[in-house]
Amino acid sequence: MKRIVLLVLVLGALFYAPIASADHPVSFDEYRRAVAQALALAQQANTRAPNERATELNQAAALLEPIHAVQLPAGVEAPVDNSALIALLRDASKTEQAVTRLTALQAVLAQPLAEINPRDLAVLQQILSRPPFADETSTLPPWLQDILRRIADFFDRLVNNTAQGIFDWRDVVTLFGILLVLDVLFDFIRDLRRNLAPEEALAPLSEEPAARTPSAAFHHAQLFINQGDYRNAVRQLYLATLLLLDQRGKLRYDPTLTNREYLRQTSNDPRTAAALAPIVETFDRTWYGLEPISKSEFDAYRARVEALREL
Repeated sequence: MKRIVLLVLVLGALFYAPIASADHPVSFDEYRRAVAQALALAQQANTRAPNERATELNQAAALLEPIHAVQLPAGVEAPVDNSALIALLRDASKTEQAVTRLTALQAVLAQPLAEINPRDLAVLQQILSRPPFADETSTLPPWLQDILRRIADFFDRLVNNTAQGIFDWRDVVTLFGILLVLDVLFDFIRDLRRNLAPEEALAPLSEEPAARTPSAAFHHAQLFINQGDYRNAVRQLYLATLLLLDQRGKLRYDPTLTNREYLRQTSNDPRTAAALAPIVETFDRTWYGLEPISKSEFDAYRARVEALREL
């Protein structure tokens, strides 16, 4: 199996299509010296405040920037891509990460080189092309990848700064803005579901043919209450209310009508309309909105039904 460092360099050739070209390759020893010098500069910069690191970090990046290929002892020229490492060095807030990456790279380069079977390399390539090693976001549109990267960078910077006791009011304001947007979006979706629910027609009672009278529906509701099934009990009490109002001539019950249409039918009777509105609203949330209803909420709903029954 080829040396770990050779794997790193050769994999760079497999996964990074743009190969640097006109630049002359440096020797393997020169590359190791450049990495060691860059590491020393990064470690020195890491002892300073972020706003005082630019000089050492730029020098470290300048050592690696012109290196695009390495001449291995066996005479093989391997392309090298230091762009990710250089990006870390250019960002004063990520010096700690740059030091960690440079330290790991120096340790790898210190190992002796060995030969590798091309078939082993092909198998390794197949393994690395599948999750969890493959980049799962590569199939996403570029604009979405950019958004996800910016979000990840923001939270990475926020966590690192907080861990180091560095607080930037801009990060706090940005985080507050994100939470506010998420809260508004959640409320919008919830209200949208509620507003759309009244347009749904009450499901036909094909499975409960006997519930065609208010007393039958109240009886079914009591059965569901005894079982602790408040959602179905809400539906039966609502059905009983509609059938009762139909008997009294307050509205015309039709399973194909929507809840909003039932409310419009009672618009000429303000007392009935006012009593029916909260019953419809609770039914919509519980039945169509699939929101759970507690016993206390159900008791309040049942009391409204009984009050309308006494009108």
